Amino acid sequence: MGEQSSAKSFGIWEGIVCYVSSNLLVFICVWAVALGVIIGVVVKTFDKLLQTEELYLTFPIDVLSHMVKGVSIPLIASSVVLGIRTFKTSPSKTIAVYTGLYFLSTTLIAVIIGLTLVWAVQTGFKAEDMDDKKFFSIETFLVLYRNIFPDSMMRSFVKHYRLEKKEFPIPGIATNAGVIENKTGMEFEGHYDYGVDVLGLLFISFMSGLAFNEMEESRVIVRLICTISQITDDFFRLIRSYLPVGVLFMAIYQVSRISDWMIILDLVKFTGLVIFGLFFHGAVILPLIYLVFAQSNPFTVIRGVLPALRTALLLSSSAATMPVTLHCCKNNNIHNKITRFMLPIGTNINMNGTALYQAAAAVFIAQVHHVYLDFNLLFSIGVASAAFSFISKGVPACGALMSLFVLNATDLPLSGAWILVLVEWILDHPVTLVNVLGDCMGIALVQELSTDELIAASLHQRRARAQDWQAAVEEYEEVQTHWNAYTSAS
Repeated sequence: MGEQSSAKSFGIWEGIVCYVSSNLLVFICVWAVALGVIIGVVVKTFDKLLQTEELYLTFPIDVLSHMVKGVSIPLIASSVVLGIRTFKTSPSKTIAVYTGLYFLSTTLIAVIIGLTLVWAVQTGFKAEDMDDKKFFSIETFLVLYRNIFPDSMMRSFVKHYRLEKKEFPIPGIATNAGVIENKTGMEFEGHYDYGVDVLGLLFISFMSGLAFNEMEESRVIVRLICTISQITDDFFRLIRSYLPVGVLFMAIYQVSRISDWMIILDLVKFTGLVIFGLFFHGAVILPLIYLVFAQSNPFTVIRGVLPALRTALLLSSSAATMPVTLHCCKNNNIHNKITRFMLPIGTNINMNGTALYQAAAAVFIAQVHHVYLDFNLLFSIGVASAAFSFISKGVPACGALMSLFVLNATDLPLSGAWILVLVEWILDHPVTLVNVLGDCMGIALVQELSTDELIAASLHQRRARAQDWQAAVEEYEEVQTHWNAYTSAS
């Protein structure tokens, strides 16, 4: 009896050690933030930072910022091109189209939920601040158009288009009373600012990926892009290793300057909104999509993948959950071709929960820093969140780092990302659960939509095997006839 209890306690401790080791970066970042808050409070209490001291304090933050900016372009371009390239391994074009449409639509819905919840419930501007602000205008559309379809491919790597409102004087006009009235007019002036044009870069990468799929001569280019992707992954791991240092100094700098601790209440509200959004997307949107298009009970699928969902909730890693997900799909009689095609791709790029969290986090940081969120900025945040959710690759402890990339891509302040670390270790688990649920529902949906095609392919394969067998039998009989003729003649 004593041996059983000791073995049980050993198993519990082994599970705890395994969990901590797999989420070590998250815990280190949380401790770094806690230490930064303590140091920041001490600095704020006893002394005011001089300009030179602030420069020293922000140097590690600038290092992290430049590392993120330096790797953003190759990370986006290579990931999008190679992500589209993976669809070439599909059993059929129909299955590839169904898979792509499902992944893209559910990710966009998740992004819209994340944007809408935080933007509608938490408002960074008071009513009087928005009197001269327009949420959407023709000028906003022109900026989006010029950024999505850049006139220079190379310039989109380093600059993005902006419109600025400027006042100009109107010559005075004499009135009947002899008084000259001076007026001012408004005009928009367009110019290019330094910073990655994420919308244009994504469009170019997407079109390049589609073109490479149709070109047999693109193998050399694809190999080069694979090499760039591997180099980028090495830099990505380096940035992950440096992240706790950057987060520590972010916390010190921000706490030493903070004047209102209501940000903690805002953070609690943000956490609740994200959890509600994840629940709504996982319990309402995904089952509703399955119900409408498959015309079948979605909760049967959810019941069948409960072990995978439980594992995802515990491990907070889609990649580590993939063997359990594969086993659940096999037990639910999902066709082997669909599982082998969709599950690896979905584990790497279909991150509904991550996209929702990244969109909500970017809006939250913008509101904390009192940045006005017009349609242009919200659209850019949504596209960047969707794109970087494809890049997160299902590994744990990427939430805060991916938030840095999204903030950098949308020109939002990176220094506010430290506060997200405090809630990432809480949100990472339900985020991963929604990621895995999205993969499972997608696999089951494509199975239902492709049933006739799979049956036809199976019959064609059996017919081909039967024809091969019949040809082999006929060849054997012909050889046997020649052999008999030869032996009888001799």
